[in-house]
Amino acid sequence: MFHVQTLKPANPVGKTDAIIVLTGGHLRIGKGLELYANEMAPQLFISGVHNLVTDEDIKAMWHGEKPLPECCITLGRDAATTIGNAQEVNKWIETNNIKTIRLVTSAYHMPRAMLEFTSILDKEDVGIIINPITQSQDLHNTRLLKYLNLTFDEYNKVLFRLAFLTLYAREQPA
Repeated sequence: MFHVQTLKPANPVGKTDAIIVLTGGHLRIGKGLELYANEMAPQLFISGVHNLVTDEDIKAMWHGEKPLPECCITLGRDAATTIGNAQEVNKWIETNNIKTIRLVTSAYHMPRAMLEFTSILDKEDVGIIINPITQSQDLHNTRLLKYLNLTFDEYNKVLFRLAFLTLYAREQPA
């Protein structure tokens, strides 16, 4: 829990070819829109968007002072899991010749997201800058128990996937 609470955006002023937002957590899309409005990348890809959510719904979430650029918000609708996010983003990256991304997800989710993304993306061709979202936790609040459960679940998912990917790599021919 301490590790994910101390994660900070890597190179917070560095620009990339695209901002990638993984849906599923509070504040993720808003942070992606903020980075996009501040011209941290010319393209924004939001992975795992529900089929009923429109471009207008996403743009309506923006309440910042700077306007959103007119072009280049793409909604990915094929992913339902973190593995699916990495696969969906990989296809989009290859199609759009993206070389650097800023990955936006919750801090508790970032270790597993990075595990999946680095196992699927070509590490030599795509640079990843992490942009974790850390939510402050009130220690005298019922949200703490929910957060602890969520962090514990994520930790176990990371261990499971790490074990799977390690075993899978051993089975691959050299």
